[in-house]
Amino acid sequence: MKKIMLPIVLFFAAFTFAQNQSNGAVASSITSPATGEIFRFGPGLVTQLDSGFGFGFTNDRWFSLGRFNAGSQNVYGLRFQLPNRSILMGYQDINDTNPRIQWIRDGFSTDTDLEFRVSNSFTSTSSTLVATMTNDGTTFFGNPLGITNTKVGIDYTDISSSTRSGITVENKAGTSGTSTGVSVINNAGGYAMRGIDINQSGSTFASTGINIRMNNSAAIYSGIDAFVNQVSSASSTGSTFGVRGEITSSVPISTFGAGIYGSATGTNPNWYAGYFNGNVFTTGMYLSSDKKLKEQVETEENVLEKIMELNAVTYMYKENDQLNLPAALQHGFIAQDIEEVFPELVTTIKKPIFDKENNIEGEYEYKAVNYIGLISVLTSSIQELNEKVARLENEKNERNVSEDVDSLDEADFSMEQNIPNPFNNSATIRYTLPENVKANITIFDMAGKYIREYDLSNTKGQLVINSNEIGKGMFLYSLISGGEIIMTKKMIVK
Repeated sequence: MKKIMLPIVLFFAAFTFAQNQSNGAVASSITSPATGEIFRFGPGLVTQLDSGFGFGFTNDRWFSLGRFNAGSQNVYGLRFQLPNRSILMGYQDINDTNPRIQWIRDGFSTDTDLEFRVSNSFTSTSSTLVATMTNDGTTFFGNPLGITNTKVGIDYTDISSSTRSGITVENKAGTSGTSTGVSVINNAGGYAMRGIDINQSGSTFASTGINIRMNNSAAIYSGIDAFVNQVSSASSTGSTFGVRGEITSSVPISTFGAGIYGSATGTNPNWYAGYFNGNVFTTGMYLSSDKKLKEQVETEENVLEKIMELNAVTYMYKENDQLNLPAALQHGFIAQDIEEVFPELVTTIKKPIFDKENNIEGEYEYKAVNYIGLISVLTSSIQELNEKVARLENEKNERNVSEDVDSLDEADFSMEQNIPNPFNNSATIRYTLPENVKANITIFDMAGKYIREYDLSNTKGQLVINSNEIGKGMFLYSLISGGEIIMTKKMIVK
């Protein structure tokens, strides 16, 4: 009898003094709050001691579920405590909005990472690692790479799909401020730093390192913004690039290729496939000039007079805080002068002005000249001038030479170039004649038309010609004696 009573006494004593507390007796059926409930605990914490004696953190192993009072707040959730490490899942406080998963490590040990795994077996512990979070904030997705190689790794080699996206960043909310899809901050030291490094290989129909598509309403559109600020001159062998493009091939390829390709479609007058604010260097240049690209082709004619209206100048650029202009002496034209004669060769550029936050605060407007378009005009004027000079030379050879002049040596005649040339108001021509010889200086236009003649009365002297007597343009003036043209020179009146 004593042998039977002792187990019964021990059972009731354990039941009476145990830490378990029930909100009701075990029921075979219950309808509220959940169908099928057979046991219910009152408010508090349910804990199981798996190893050890005191529910400690160093040597004991225990598990708890429910509400735990941490002194200043109540923690709600699940805790798994192993020696010197644990993981918690739940709410840090009853007023928290976001739940959390938190793991605790001992001191500064680096062997406590949080792993996410997937398994297809209920009876085996083998699994596939799909993500890892380390205690220093590093996150790996997929098959993790080495910690010295990357901060975020994504491996989706087992995905079979026609379209794959490694990372998709989508911003939908917000109507003000700056919305950034991916922000890269790289302040580490070392031999080289890269914000984004793209390395692609393999056989495919199309390969694009970065594909940018923008379709929205904005004051400023930029597919790529590159700002490079070289703050040190310590290295004299390095180079600085805002955007660098290079294509190479080890075999001959006849298909189209470009290191940098820019295209501006549409008829917008202030759009350019490339705009460079500073000096541009190239080792070769081609411009489209194929016959099949052109229509309404006409030969340039009678452009010499227009060319004479242009004023070639030398100049220095002013200091300009909007344009990076060269500092050396320049040769060229004034855009406004060319616009009066050849308006089709001048355009107006409206460059945006940006503030320190890269917002547009105004426009800087200036005129630019298509110097390439002047080549054909200048070529036509040279051809026209050569024709007129050749015609005058023929007329000279056809003239009857006077017997009086035949007996004279042309070396005894001289007629200098007018000074100045070109001129605005008046110019002086110095001359020398043989003794007792009559001569004159006659003015012709470039077509050979007679304009005016000046008789020379002295053996040696100078002739002053006023612009209001002959007009403006390019002229030929000849020293004539006995009906023979001794010599001819050109003058320009502005």
